[in-house]
Amino acid sequence: MANRPLKILMTDPHLAGGGQVTYVTRLAGALTRMGHEVVLGCRPGSVLARCAEEAGCAGHEEFVFRGGLRPSAWLADLSRLRHYIKTRQPDLIHVNGSQDHWVCALANRLMGRPVCIVRTRHNTYEVKDSRPNRILNRAWTDYQIVVCDVVRRTLAQQRTFDARHMCTIHNGVDVEQFKPDVEARKLAREEFGYESHHVVIGIAARLVEDKGHEFLFKAAAQIKDAHPEMRLLLLGQGVLEDSLRALVTKLGLADRVHFAGFRDDMPYCTQAFDIGVLPSIGCDTSSFSLKEEMAAEKPVIASDYGGLKEIISDGVDGLVVPTRSVQPLASAMRRLLQDPESRRRMGETGRRRVQREFSIDIFAERTESAYFRALSIHQERKGPAQ
Repeated sequence: MANRPLKILMTDPHLAGGGQVTYVTRLAGALTRMGHEVVLGCRPGSVLARCAEEAGCAGHEEFVFRGGLRPSAWLADLSRLRHYIKTRQPDLIHVNGSQDHWVCALANRLMGRPVCIVRTRHNTYEVKDSRPNRILNRAWTDYQIVVCDVVRRTLAQQRTFDARHMCTIHNGVDVEQFKPDVEARKLAREEFGYESHHVVIGIAARLVEDKGHEFLFKAAAQIKDAHPEMRLLLLGQGVLEDSLRALVTKLGLADRVHFAGFRDDMPYCTQAFDIGVLPSIGCDTSSFSLKEEMAAEKPVIASDYGGLKEIISDGVDGLVVPTRSVQPLASAMRRLLQDPESRRRMGETGRRRVQREFSIDIFAERTESAYFRALSIHQERKGPAQ
């Protein structure tokens, strides 16, 4: 099937931001710039309505996308989706969550499957092997994009999925937006109260259990006396903020840790880092923040959870430590704190890797190729409704 401009409905059920919303927004913007017509389908009041404008594409805030047994919500969405498919005639619907996947696939099935359905899987959550899930993922969905290889391999072994109709595409970042900026670094460090001799270990992540802040603080407590120059900068908010602040105080780190809260100017804030860290213990697959820090020439330390170890080459552009570890994490932090030359070398190597493998353009081009593969599969499967 020859490449051509596509009409794409890209859906997501989230109201607030996060990695999945970032994925949808960046991909929509990149595909729009490539000449495709993209519409973001979302719930009323979703942050995606504003994101659609920023991405240069249209927003469609008419869907409910509620989980669970909610007959009225499902019926409303099915009606709206059938109308959308009839009037807009998209080539492809790209779904990103469970709620939108079910209603989009069912609406399409009730119409005889006129539209190609693609699903992106963003996390490590288990997908149960059940008959409804097999119908949804094998019969009603043409193709699956998985954002890291370790999750794709796991899903490919399940009866719920067709391994031939899946691929891995890591998330992409805007490499130029995060390029090193001496002036921005100076201003950011001044804003956060850092002096020239401070070595700032930064983490950009929601304050939730999955991100492993507890292990970061315990590791920092082990080396704080040997490294008075160490500072920790936290970018993000979440339900654990109060308990994490209490832990920081208990560990004697109150004067070393700065909770900066939610920021929407990450290219600027990241400039203040000397080292990036992400000791995740759950959910993470293809971290935006790690790649952004690498694009900013920051060496990174991450756990070996999920797809994180696919982003970093241990000892080359960063360091990988065992999940839920304290001592290995402390050792990795100590190694980079005391070796500025290693920080410089790993940072430069990391930026080159992001340019080569994880740029927004590469991300969009690979996704476009997956779309045309999906359309070919959809065409081959057309015939009697399944």
